Amino acid sequence: MTVKEISIPLTLPPPKVARSKGVHLSAIIRCIAIEMGILKPEWIEESSLADSRIITVPTAILRILIGLAWEQLYIPEILSHEGVLDHPDEMCLDDVYMSPDGESVSVIITPTTAVGDRIGYTVIHEVKATYKSLKTVGDLTSQWMWLAQIKGYCKGARTTFAVLHVLFLCGDYSYPITPVNKVWELEFTQKEIDENWDLMRDYRDEKLRERT
Repeated sequence: MTVKEISIPLTLPPPKVARSKGVHLSAIIRCIAIEMGILKPEWIEESSLADSRIITVPTAILRILIGLAWEQLYIPEILSHEGVLDHPDEMCLDDVYMSPDGESVSVIITPTTAVGDRIGYTVIHEVKATYKSLKTVGDLTSQWMWLAQIKGYCKGARTTFAVLHVLFLCGDYSYPITPVNKVWELEFTQKEIDENWDLMRDYRDEKLRERT
């Protein structure tokens, strides 16, 4: 037997939903996270509001591919049976584009009449795959980027409800290493959503003014 190691070039596939030219929420969050020190230098290649980033670092590409692979299995094969729409149409608010992973509709039945009133509301779904530890993530309050993204999507969809699905590839790093899928139902106040959006929009406007 002969063994020869070879390399296969890794490339990223096109997005499931066509992305409009312009400023996207993910770019705003990424730039703010860089300035806040949340994103480490080795995790990024550039800081820009431009959506057309060119990613060349193999490790970064591989991390993204793992997340995409999980999304492409988890949403259509599992969440679809729970009524979740896989990658709904792109949203745009205040010239900021957003592409949520999934969307569903839930119903609240209120006992205001004999038969009850049915009130439908939109639920945003976000799917992640991460090497973070369950212990590090905790109750989500430390995960600014995830929460800023979801609150932005809620603003665009005019809802206060969301579900975050996170595949922890290494669980809590206790031996034996075991992947864990955690799901959180989230309900924000309208104030939380509006304040988050004001930050996103104001940061975008400030950076665009600096270009002129």
